[in-house]
Amino acid sequence: MSISPQRFTDVLKKVQLYADKRLGLKIVDTSDLDPYFKGDLDGVSIWIASALDDEEELFNVLHLVGHSIQWNVSNELRSLGSVLHEKPDDGTLLRLQQYEWEANCYGIRILHELEVFDLDEWLAAKYTEDMCYLTHYYKTGEKLKEITDVSRAYKFNRALQEKVVPGITPWANPEKRNGIVIDFTNAVGKKA
Repeated sequence: MSISPQRFTDVLKKVQLYADKRLGLKIVDTSDLDPYFKGDLDGVSIWIASALDDEEELFNVLHLVGHSIQWNVSNELRSLGSVLHEKPDDGTLLRLQQYEWEANCYGIRILHELEVFDLDEWLAAKYTEDMCYLTHYYKTGEKLKEITDVSRAYKFNRALQEKVVPGITPWANPEKRNGIVIDFTNAVGKKA
C-alpha cells in the first residue's frame, strides 16, 4: 500500500486541529528535545521533534494525543507513562504494552472521526513496529531499530480497536513535562 507524502501532511493538519479544538491540547514543534526522543507530553501540551517528516509526525501526534487522553482520565496511566521503565518484570511489561495499545486505539478512533479510513493498516503497522522496538528496549535497555528475538518473545499482537475519545479538561504539572517518547532512529551506534 503506497501512501503519498501529501496524504500524511493533509491528515496531520486535521489531527492537529482536532487535538486543539476538540480536546484542548496544544501541539508544539520543537528542536528543544533530548536527541533520543521524538516527542514529549505533560497532559496539556505535546512537543514534537521538528526534524520529523509528516508521516512520523502524524504517527507520533496520534500516539501522544492518545497518551494525553489516558493521562487526563487515569492517574494510574499518567504514573505508568511518566517513568522510563528499565528492564521491567513481565507483569509491568504487559501493562506497558496495554498502555501503548490503548493510545493507538484512541488514534484510530480519531482518524475515523475525521473520516480518514485509508490509514488503518498504516497505523497498525507503525504501532506494531513501535511496540517491537519498545519491547526490546524495555527488556534490554538497548535502542535498536530492528525486530529482535527479545521483542518476538513477548507477544502483543492485538488488532487496534476504536476507543471512544472522552471529553477531557487537560491539566498538567506546570513544573515539568515527563512523557517519554524514544527515538530509535538516533540509537547510539546504530543507523535507522
